[in-house]
Amino acid sequence: MKLHKKAGVVLAALWVLLTVMGGTAEAHFSSTGFSDITVKDKSLEYNLFLLERELLEAMPQLDGNGDGRLSEDELSSENDELTALVHDRLIVTGNNKVGTGVVLAAKQTEKAKVPMIEIDINYDFGEPVDRYMVQYNFYDGTNPDHRSYATIRMGKQSIVQVINSSNNILQMEGYHGTDAASSDAGAAAQGDAGSKPLNTSSSWTSMLKDYVTMGMEHIWSGADHMLFLCGLILASGTSGWTMLKLVSAFTVGHSITLVLSAMDLASLSPLIVEPLIALSIVFVAFETMFRKRFPQLKGKQIAVTVTFGMVHGFGFAEILHGTMSGNIALPLFSFNLGVEIGQLVVLAIVIPILWLIRKLIASTSNRQMWWTYATSSVVGLMGLYWLIERLISDFTM
Repeated sequence: MKLHKKAGVVLAALWVLLTVMGGTAEAHFSSTGFSDITVKDKSLEYNLFLLERELLEAMPQLDGNGDGRLSEDELSSENDELTALVHDRLIVTGNNKVGTGVVLAAKQTEKAKVPMIEIDINYDFGEPVDRYMVQYNFYDGTNPDHRSYATIRMGKQSIVQVINSSNNILQMEGYHGTDAASSDAGAAAQGDAGSKPLNTSSSWTSMLKDYVTMGMEHIWSGADHMLFLCGLILASGTSGWTMLKLVSAFTVGHSITLVLSAMDLASLSPLIVEPLIALSIVFVAFETMFRKRFPQLKGKQIAVTVTFGMVHGFGFAEILHGTMSGNIALPLFSFNLGVEIGQLVVLAIVIPILWLIRKLIASTSNRQMWWTYATSSVVGLMGLYWLIERLISDFTM
């Protein structure tokens, strides 16, 4: 393919990127929070974790000196405004009575290896509560992709529920003493008020379901992970065996990191991981387009893919760091299983589509080359966009 044609392909891909995807491409961790909820007999304790920049977007007046950061003094001296924010974005009821949240503290902390703001809130109802309900509205339309990973604790039991714009209501039965941990009364979480609550039974089947679901949702919500998979499919060309080897190498890589990270044997800040994930997308696209010009890369695809799989594994592990405690074997296996199921679903959808398009438009060698440059350019440019965005975000945090 001549140089001017290659340039045209790249420019066309860039136009598609900016017009179709540019406004929505964000790191999957860029709008994530955590909700640690402790259910008690007469009260509910809510430890809310938000990224500093998201708290400033919701309440810019907190930044008294206008430096774009929240100091401990600014957090501690603005509890009235924080309380107003909590009342506006969190609705907690006990026995259908709206509770009044009292902000006990707000401080800089770390959650899931990321600097965050922790807001500690207490809802005291003054009498035993049989059913609590929490409505979470912190996405407020400004970050429609925002999600909060809620860990609901009741005695020795706990469950994890993902809160997002379409699943923002939690329902929990009241906790009445130590005997409740072994009774039928348990915490429950649900996506809407009319659906059946999920029991917080500590059985292995319940935990398996919760973490498998988390793993599937995590890879589906991570456009960068899915785009990397698409890059691997393109890199494999028409060889099904090569694609199987590459996808398997990616799986092995992120599985290794998940184990090491969950056991606290290895960790890497998302501030480093996120740009590296974007860089992996750029690299796989670059390698697909120009592998003939770089023969030194020949035979190293598997090793490189395993390495990038390990990088993506740190991205998966961010959620486990924020939600998992105690026995990690079953949650780790379940989460990884969910990631693999989610990955297989993506492959089952993408492979037939790419195969059909390739068959329709790439009937000659020239068209096949055009197809390679066009698709890989789109993948690479999106990865480059994320890389620049995440580096800028890191420097401004």
